[in-house]
Amino acid sequence: MKKLWTFIRHQQGMCLGVVIAVAVLGWTYGCQSQVKSITNPIILVNRGELQIEVNAFIAQAELRFAELDKQDQLKSTLFNTAIDFMQGGNVNPAAVAIVIGNILGLGAVIDNVRKRTLINTLKKNADA
Repeated sequence: MKKLWTFIRHQQGMCLGVVIAVAVLGWTYGCQSQVKSITNPIILVNRGELQIEVNAFIAQAELRFAELDKQDQLKSTLFNTAIDFMQGGNVNPAAVAIVIGNILGLGAVIDNVRKRTLINTLKKNADA
């Protein structure tokens, strides 16, 4: 042990270089490169995890674009139908009557539910 200590003291620069080289090699080989996560900047992710986050982000964006396309298609269809009607297109009176009846029926159902809720609340208050 004394011989080793004497050698280390005599070759301080060389021993320090070996220790630093081993530390750098261990760090570069053993530690993966990491960056902040896209979804949660508090945690660090490696290349594979980052790729998974990016793929999920792209998939979510594609779904949102598809939803926008559906909405735009519906708006376009309604607008074109209205333009055709305004230009003197044929109107089906039975279809118009059914649509108006459905709208009125929906309003009646909502009104009945609201009134039923109010009556039940009044009954509970009267019993208490």
